[in-house]
Amino acid sequence: MKHKEARILVVGDNAVDVEQVCNMLRDRYPHVEATTDSNKSDAVFDGIKPQLLVLAFKSLEACERFYLGLYRRSEVIQSLAHRTLLLCDKDSVRRAFELCMQDVFDDYVLYWPLVHDAKRLAMSAHLALCALDQTQALEPLSELATLARRAESLEEQLAQQVKLGRVHAQNVQTTARMAQASVSRAMGGLSERILANGLDDALTVRDASRVEQAFGNLQRESLIPTLEYVVKAAQPVQDWVDTITSELAEPLRASQEMVHRAKMSRPQLLVVDDDVFIRRLLRQVLTSAQYDVEAVGTAADAQLFLATNRPSLILMDVLLPDSNGILLTRELKADQFNVDIPVIMLTGQTEKQVIVESRKAGAVGFVVKPFSRDILLKKVAQHLAR
Repeated sequence: MKHKEARILVVGDNAVDVEQVCNMLRDRYPHVEATTDSNKSDAVFDGIKPQLLVLAFKSLEACERFYLGLYRRSEVIQSLAHRTLLLCDKDSVRRAFELCMQDVFDDYVLYWPLVHDAKRLAMSAHLALCALDQTQALEPLSELATLARRAESLEEQLAQQVKLGRVHAQNVQTTARMAQASVSRAMGGLSERILANGLDDALTVRDASRVEQAFGNLQRESLIPTLEYVVKAAQPVQDWVDTITSELAEPLRASQEMVHRAKMSRPQLLVVDDDVFIRRLLRQVLTSAQYDVEAVGTAADAQLFLATNRPSLILMDVLLPDSNGILLTRELKADQFNVDIPVIMLTGQTEKQVIVESRKAGAVGFVVKPFSRDILLKKVAQHLAR
């Protein structure tokens, strides 16, 4: 991205302050827009699709309220790659630092009262755009990792299908052999009954040897060759099943190597939480730690994602709008393709029963909300290492 072309939106509650911020940025970044109208800010954001959002409210509480509301109302923000820059005064520096360390916002600038370092704002904007460049540069690697994980899923499914195909081929051959033996016994039995009593006087046998010979010829010339043909027809299926794994061995080894490298470079995590802001916060925290993150808000969306993807770890909220995390974890562990995926429960509930039921369902750990960034990353790394 050429920074001269970057789209910047400045939002605040004082028109004079906002215009001052815009003027300090426009010398370097021509495409700077501003709004102080809270009723129109969502539409302005969606229309501009800024790469950098500058929050120029007088209080940090106003910044938090605005951004949380924007994240819940905007149709664009959740999928838009952007950075946030918080302006604060000297009394709010500590709180601004904490919010950025928690990944609620990306960076802050001590702005009020206007300090002697007038270029600091433009430098912070430059650093934010550079960080965005780095994130976007990793997207192809993230896509490659996603494809590799899907290849791993397909590999497992192929192995299951080969196993199933081998069973079916063996069943066909066994059934054909049993049919061959059964027909042979039936023909022999019929021949014996005719020779013994002429089928209760329904037939008169004048030459027993010729009847026996006729049945023997029927078996040898018609029935047995036909059944043997069925057996032989099943043999290519058996041969194919026996050889497909060896024929695909080299592509499968390449797939396994790609999967291994993808996992080593950027493990994929799935976040399942119905709170939009929590999802965004977790995505920022985990992405900053070089994880590839997918975030969904319902159990149905999680199941849809897991149908074609196999994440390295799942962060699961206990309370979901269409189910609950404990039930979803139990269903997940019942699937042989997903049974080994570690699940960490996200919960605001610390009741013993919730913990016990989560453990029984297969969860490996817990993170209590509101969570600590360091504790979260430590637990994720710990269970990924296992």
